[in-house]
Amino acid sequence: MTKKKNFLIAMSGGSGSGKSTLAVALLERLGPGQAVMFGEDAYYHPMSHYGEPQTAAEREALVAGINYDDPKSKEVDHLVSDLRALKAGEGVDQPIYDYDRHDRSENTRRIEPAPVLILEGIHALSMPKIRNLIDLSVYVDTPDDLRLARRIRRDVIERGRTVDSVLQQYMSTVRAAHYRFTYPAMFEADLVIADEGVPAYGHVKPSAEAIERMLAPVLSRLQTAGVI
Repeated sequence: MTKKKNFLIAMSGGSGSGKSTLAVALLERLGPGQAVMFGEDAYYHPMSHYGEPQTAAEREALVAGINYDDPKSKEVDHLVSDLRALKAGEGVDQPIYDYDRHDRSENTRRIEPAPVLILEGIHALSMPKIRNLIDLSVYVDTPDDLRLARRIRRDVIERGRTVDSVLQQYMSTVRAAHYRFTYPAMFEADLVIADEGVPAYGHVKPSAEAIERMLAPVLSRLQTAGVI
């Protein structure tokens, strides 16, 4: 008898759409040992892919020229190889990307397989090489203004960036790349989940009620597929 392969859910949406929050909620709902989350951002090319800058100024110029919102910024073949292994029940050593250094860490993250694999990222549905591996595709559709507010909050608080630098990157590459690479995938997704945010001032992240509403159709699909 052929061994049943693990079930791969791919969650995408624009930067700040709430896809990571939804992925974590699904991971927690399914419980320990039943699911593992797999971020595509770990597969950004190492700096050596672009050359070896000798000075800090050269490195800064090189980083400024990289469009991290283009799928070409990621090592897709490595991602595909790891996804195939996890689907087949094999563990992998996932790269770790250091955002402070704009380079891949020397360390790796060991990921063991689980019945449900959750891949999330802005290009999770935009890379042709992984489409035939996906069992359920989910797109989180969120208004641009809310996504931008979340991105500013995240990058300033968690990544130590300035508001001006976040806005400059958004206007120069992020916005255009979203509509070129990420947004078109919505029309081919199995599920499109709307995140309208919450009306109360000061609340940027989805509320618990919103997360439950967004999670419901995903759980329903998993039940229909006999996964849970």
